[in-house]
Amino acid sequence: MIEPRALLAEAERAFAAALTGDVPDAGFVVAGRTVVLRFATAAAAERLTPAFAHLEPATPDAVADLTICAWDDASSGVALAEPATGMTGPGLVYAGGPIRVAWDIQTRNLQALDLDRRLAFFRYPDLATLPAWEEAAPFRRILHWWTTGLGLQLVHGAAVGTDDGAVLLVGQGGSGKSTTALACVGSALSYLGDDYCLVEPGPTPRVHAIFGSGKADAGSIALLPRLAPAFRATRLIDGPKRIVFVHDHFPDAFRRSLPLRAIVVPKIAPGSVSRLEPLGRAETLRALAPSTLFQVPGDQAASFARMSALIRDLSCWRLFVGGSPESAQPLIADLLAGSVRR
Repeated sequence: MIEPRALLAEAERAFAAALTGDVPDAGFVVAGRTVVLRFATAAAAERLTPAFAHLEPATPDAVADLTICAWDDASSGVALAEPATGMTGPGLVYAGGPIRVAWDIQTRNLQALDLDRRLAFFRYPDLATLPAWEEAAPFRRILHWWTTGLGLQLVHGAAVGTDDGAVLLVGQGGSGKSTTALACVGSALSYLGDDYCLVEPGPTPRVHAIFGSGKADAGSIALLPRLAPAFRATRLIDGPKRIVFVHDHFPDAFRRSLPLRAIVVPKIAPGSVSRLEPLGRAETLRALAPSTLFQVPGDQAASFARMSALIRDLSCWRLFVGGSPESAQPLIADLLAGSVRR
């Protein structure tokens, strides 16, 4: 097993050796906090910043609430002394506590966070082999660990909204949440994300944008005429799905934060008329919690409690998406305007 403090110290040593000081820091604001990205090489900055281009840039004098140091061995020429886990094959070795470490056995990716110092490290052996999904949602584990300490919850879900607020679209892969969210890009509905969002439970729940990427397979792309050219031109491919940075093509489509008004579980229903139906809280929780907990190690009991509280405080709906996914737009807008009742 790994020893968190020793591995964090090794990451700090390797990053300091790799850091040239030639690459400017990149800072952005998420959920009202400042995150600073510090890169050892230009190659790391080029691959790991586009997903955050839609967020508000941090001011030059802002104090960082979190600093993430990122590099790869290949472009920096500095090798990390990798942990000897005695394990092979796919999987994750995770250690919790004030120092959190996740070591991906297959990709040899290290993500580590010192909560007390608000300092994190992301190391990849060679960015030339960085998976498309990692480029689409960089530092996901680090950001999850950090935001849980702020009472926020990173969820596997999409969000769209209007000035009246937002809905959180949740469900297992293939349920239609991404397709429905992307169908709202460039419409009267604003877009906050289609795969991951930050939610803030409480008396007045909110949802915050975090990653600016969009993901769709060939079937969904055919139903997204406004985004189809961007998807066809992208270099980012994750299995059957293609990934675009929505901000590059529709910079005005984004909202960074909105009050959260409802949770919606979409279901693609070809040949039917799009409609909303009330949904029980237990079924809504089953659509949200398992996929979220699977993708974010650590704090699972607290994460489940936050998601449960969120569902208790909000109305829950099933959205049957028939024909074109754009037909869901007026239903979501009516729901947010308060003209749809349980």
